[in-house]
Amino acid sequence: MRRELGMTIALIVMCLALYISNPDFLGQSNSINTLRQISMLGIFAIGIGFVIITGGIDLSIGSVIGLTGVLIAKLSSSQVGGLGFSLWIGIPVALGVAMLIGLGQGLLITRLKLQPFIVTLGGMLLLRGVSQTIAEGGTLSLGGSPLLGLANGGLLKVGNDALVPYPFLMFVAVIGAATYALHFTVFGRYVYAIGGNRDAAEYSGINVKRVEASTYVISAGLGGVAGICYASYIGQMSQQVGVAYEMYAIAAAVLGGCSLRGGEGTVLGIIIGSAVMRVLDNGINMFQLPYEDADGVQRIWRLDPNWTFIIIGSVILVAVILDQIVHMVQERRRIRRASAGAAQAGPSLRAAAAVGAAEPPAVRAPERENV
Repeated sequence: MRRELGMTIALIVMCLALYISNPDFLGQSNSINTLRQISMLGIFAIGIGFVIITGGIDLSIGSVIGLTGVLIAKLSSSQVGGLGFSLWIGIPVALGVAMLIGLGQGLLITRLKLQPFIVTLGGMLLLRGVSQTIAEGGTLSLGGSPLLGLANGGLLKVGNDALVPYPFLMFVAVIGAATYALHFTVFGRYVYAIGGNRDAAEYSGINVKRVEASTYVISAGLGGVAGICYASYIGQMSQQVGVAYEMYAIAAAVLGGCSLRGGEGTVLGIIIGSAVMRVLDNGINMFQLPYEDADGVQRIWRLDPNWTFIIIGSVILVAVILDQIVHMVQERRRIRRASAGAAQAGPSLRAAAAVGAAEPPAVRAPERENV
């Protein structure tokens, strides 16, 4: 919980600094939009968290999100390029395709023993190409589809804004299901065991291949759920939707305490990491500093939006470096404790051996002979 507590404090400090620099940061519209963005990122970041805890990686999640939205727009849109089917057909088909993608990648990794990085990297490029082919290099508009009310609608409306957007409710449902599965079931213990020591998990009787493949299905499935949210939020889909989303998800998971070595991480940590990533992204646009120029004119200095990927990339590097440092420190502590325990046990063993050597051997009484 130390990592989660530290990230929570960092998140609070970040929010206070942004509010002081620009009070509009906590304005109604910006707060609701930030909550919506955190929710949509958190949904698929939790999915990729399952994969990372097993020691794997999923670079295709962004392309899964984009393909899900493109399929929904293609099947359900009544605009040019759409087939005009019902959303009751488009959404299940898109989700089914997403889960099949996860299953296919999981089987390639577990049955053929291919590297997760290579499989999901190839999947990322392949799926993006499929999206581009379906959209014919352009965009597919959802027009006036009822799906658009998913991202913009919600509960407790004040004016034109819903204080509790529907993506947040979906995020809460995902949090509940993921927390139960990861922290309160045998499956969750198996996930941690595989990430901690794959060979030991296999020798203990865990079906490593099945559990590991299941995590890729979970990741792709939650990517599909996030794709529905993004399709409703953007309103038009192309192959560009979902680009670099996997980096945000990996960063959120790592910031939240998921080790890229596997075996570590919590749902709570991923939630906090998702919040940090989206507040950071929003803060790049909201942060401002008033100052006076040489002529005494009041001006406002803002961060350059072109720095977005520089800042986010730096955050990812810092998170990985800190994770490595923490593991190095923990390893050194374990070695010191083991050495101290051996040093304390040494004199005791030598004393016991000396006492045993000083004691004379027991003399048995001679047996009487029968006359």
